[in-house]
Amino acid sequence: MVMSLYSKDTKKYAQHKGRSSVTSLRKEQAIRSNKEAFEMKRTVLLLGIIGVVLGFGASAAPLSMCSYVSPETALASLDLSISYRYFDDWATPGVDSSGGRAGLVYNRLYDSPSFGYTLSGDVELLLADFFPTSGQADAAGTIRYFLMEDVPTFGFGGVEASISTGQLQPAVHVSAGLGYGRFNDVTPLAKAFKIEMELLKSNAIPMLLSDTTLMSVAKVIGSKEYASINDQVADAVSQIQSDSGVTLSPRQVLMVEDLILATDDSRYCGWSVQAGVGYQLIDPYNQSQGFLVTASADAAFVPNPDGQFLFHAGLSGPINFMNQNTIKVRGSYDYILSETSSLRATYTLLRVQPLGQVASTSQAVGALLGFTIGHADMGLQASLSKSAAASDWSLDLSISAAISFDL
Repeated sequence: MVMSLYSKDTKKYAQHKGRSSVTSLRKEQAIRSNKEAFEMKRTVLLLGIIGVVLGFGASAAPLSMCSYVSPETALASLDLSISYRYFDDWATPGVDSSGGRAGLVYNRLYDSPSFGYTLSGDVELLLADFFPTSGQADAAGTIRYFLMEDVPTFGFGGVEASISTGQLQPAVHVSAGLGYGRFNDVTPLAKAFKIEMELLKSNAIPMLLSDTTLMSVAKVIGSKEYASINDQVADAVSQIQSDSGVTLSPRQVLMVEDLILATDDSRYCGWSVQAGVGYQLIDPYNQSQGFLVTASADAAFVPNPDGQFLFHAGLSGPINFMNQNTIKVRGSYDYILSETSSLRATYTLLRVQPLGQVASTSQAVGALLGFTIGHADMGLQASLSKSAAASDWSLDLSISAAISFDL
């Protein structure tokens, strides 16, 4: 077709070629747009599936760590991690190495039968010459009012902000809507499981305690109605002895008391999904402000007394959110491997899709392993990060050790 036009009229061929180039360009733009829309749909679907599976898993087991229901939940945590290396060989010009990273994670959760709120924040920074060079951060606050005490349906209002390398300014929006779900402080049941494990380890009881006894001991630990800790410990010990048929020694009773009074490891379970409408106060790329649709999912799961998994995913954008949106994902897992070792793993993602522009994505994955071997305290920290402006991932690996000698 093209060759025949060329043979008849060169001018017509040139015009046709120009129109073909425009058409091809439009097709390429359409293919790119469809591809981004497909990736967007796949991401949203995956986040939805993860939220549903985690929520179902946190509530389906017959007697898991998440079976305990607390009348009131009030938890807070703050985690800070810093690694930095500075090396200067005076025999060479300039500083040979000066860089590192810093991370901060903050969570506060409160839930009661009628009212609740959450506060969260996450910061990941790459440092060079002691100054931040790239990173990402987000913060959110939400207030929930439960419509019925027996059904975890709630109305909510909140504000959320985020910023990443490559954005002109922070993204800030407010939102309100409806949601479903609730969180529970399951620390008392985690302590009951730990008491059972310690008693089995010391051969104080011949077999596992029944599920009924474990739940009863957990309710004793979580109760605030006892006049003294001695009364609380005596009630818990009485139920253990009644179920196991043995009498605990004074040393074992003191161990039970120590675990009841422990305050270092809080555990909570639950899930919630919420959706609503909002308004964008600040657009990160100075585009037009307007009303938004928002959706998010949160989940907390405790696989065993020594582990805690947290997950959050959020989506916001205008009515046509497939072409302009912001996606945030945050997950963490903490696990106490033994009395002398612990592991923490984290993942964060921030994806901003401006209207008519290429999406920018920032991601960070980190792991921190701490352990003690004899007189040595060891630490291993590894992190992978990729900012929106970077062409590839960067790896940061650090090992630390401190050894004390008794002379």
